[in-house]
Amino acid sequence: MTAPLRERLESRPCFGVSCRLTRTTDIAPMLRDAGYDWMFLDLEHGPLSFDQITQMALAGVEAGVTPMVRMADASPGPIHRVLSNGAMGVIVPHVDTPETAAAVARQCRFPPLGERSVPGLVPQLGYTPLSFAEAAKRLDPVTLCAVMIESAAAVDAVDEIASVDGVDILFVGASDLTFQLGVPSVYDDPKVVDAMKKVAQAARRHGKIAGFGGVADAGMAQRYIGLGMHFVLAGNDVTMFMAGARARLSALKGD
Repeated sequence: MTAPLRERLESRPCFGVSCRLTRTTDIAPMLRDAGYDWMFLDLEHGPLSFDQITQMALAGVEAGVTPMVRMADASPGPIHRVLSNGAMGVIVPHVDTPETAAAVARQCRFPPLGERSVPGLVPQLGYTPLSFAEAAKRLDPVTLCAVMIESAAAVDAVDEIASVDGVDILFVGASDLTFQLGVPSVYDDPKVVDAMKKVAQAARRHGKIAGFGGVADAGMAQRYIGLGMHFVLAGNDVTMFMAGARARLSALKGD
């Protein structure tokens, strides 16, 4: 059985793919067999419906490719809904303060640890009869709460954010961060590098996991992985498809 993503993250980098093009559950075993650890299902910018995200998330659970859903914002209701229907964790954008981080963390754990709503059933655990108390006992330790660090304010407050009980992952949204720091799409600008270091250091100090997405250049990404940032969004399915499609055509044309 595949170890929970939390355990894998503690020992090595774990890579995910953002699913934008994909519409079927095949993507979960495909990512597994390609060697990926988790899948990124997007309710902030992505076109997938909630029904599609639910089906793909449950396929990810079965395949051992942990489904993480990026929320549109920190609202509790949608967080409860995705966690009741397949997600094994949420990624919440634009978390600039420890207060917002704490509010998000509370939605990811059942009482008394948090405020997660108790659903009618939890399909992530299958369909064998199970008490809600047992379901909560199983889910609380493996449900991941990732908060996105995407602004100068969030970087300034990252140590306080990292100290919040219940936050598991500090995830740098590198694209937004470059814009917020005034260096759009310059992922190796000294200000961006310094921000990445601050996030990695804060995560290490407080026993949390650091990660990032949006860095396309592999060499640059490896530099940030070298800081100890283990939760890595490797790219998205559209970009990967286009790269493969162009390479195949070029090979056939003898370019």
